[in-house]
Amino acid sequence: MESTPCSAGLERLQQPILPLVRLVFLLFLTGPFASLAELLAELPEEIEIGTTTYHQPATLLAPYLDLLCDLETLREPGPAGQIVLDEAGQQVEGLEAVEAWIGQQILTRELEDINSLLCRPCGCALCCVGPEAGMAQDFFEIPLQAAEIARFPLPRIDNDISRAATAMDNPSPACAAPAAALYHWQTGWSLILPRHHACPQLDMATLACRIYPERPEVCRRPQIFAYILERDGQRNLAGLPVYVLRNKVLAVWDCPYVQRFQAEIAIFAELCGLEPVFKENKG
Repeated sequence: MESTPCSAGLERLQQPILPLVRLVFLLFLTGPFASLAELLAELPEEIEIGTTTYHQPATLLAPYLDLLCDLETLREPGPAGQIVLDEAGQQVEGLEAVEAWIGQQILTRELEDINSLLCRPCGCALCCVGPEAGMAQDFFEIPLQAAEIARFPLPRIDNDISRAATAMDNPSPACAAPAAALYHWQTGWSLILPRHHACPQLDMATLACRIYPERPEVCRRPQIFAYILERDGQRNLAGLPVYVLRNKVLAVWDCPYVQRFQAEIAIFAELCGLEPVFKENKG
C-alpha cells in the first residue's frame, strides 16, 4: 500500500479482527482448551480466513483477551448481565447472544483505534464545533462521563430543570444557551455547542485538540461505530438492560474520511459479516 497519513488506519480496515474472533469461538467451544490463554498459545503463526491472512494471530488477539474471556462463561453458564432481543422482539439466547455481546465490545475497541488513525490526519474539526449557518440544528451535544467534565473550563448548568430534562426535549433548555456550556441532564452530563461555538479545547489556529491523549471517550469513537447491538434505553427486563441485535457497522456520512474511504469501510463491515450503513448526522 502506498504510504499516506491514513495508511495505518486503512491497513486495519483491511484486516478486521472479528473474523479471527469468530474462529477462536469455534475452536474454544469444540476443542480441548481449558482457557482462552491456552488456545491462543496453540495458534499457528499464520491463519487465512477467506481472502485475509492474519500473521501472528495470538499477538493480534492479545489486546482483546479481557473481552474474549467472557466466552469462558459458556462452559459454566451463569446469569446473563444483559438481555438481547432480535428485531422482532424475541429473546436471543445462548451462544448467539454471547457472541453478539463480545463482538460489540471488541468491535468498539477496534474501531476506536481505527477512527483515531483516520481522524487525526484528515485535519477536520467537524465534531468539535457547533452547527454552521444553514444547518437545521441549534446546537450539537457531546455526551460526557462525570469524570470528564473537569477537562472543559465552561459554565455548568446543574439544576432541577436540567436534571429533569434531556438535551433533545422540545423545546430543549439547551436552546437558551448563549455560549458553550456543560449540562447535567436526566441522562448524565454533556457538552452543548451552540451555533458558531467551538469546544474550548480546540486550537482554532491548528484545528488540533489540546487534550488529545486525554480526550473524552466519545471523542475516541468519532464516525465509524460498532452497531452489532443497540441499547434500548427505554426499558429493562427482569432488572437487566435490554439490547437489540442489529448486526451493522454505522458510519456517519458527514465525516470527510468516511466519504473518502466509503468503499474500504463497506468491505471492512462485510468481512465482519455485518451490514454497512452510511448515515448523515448533521445538516
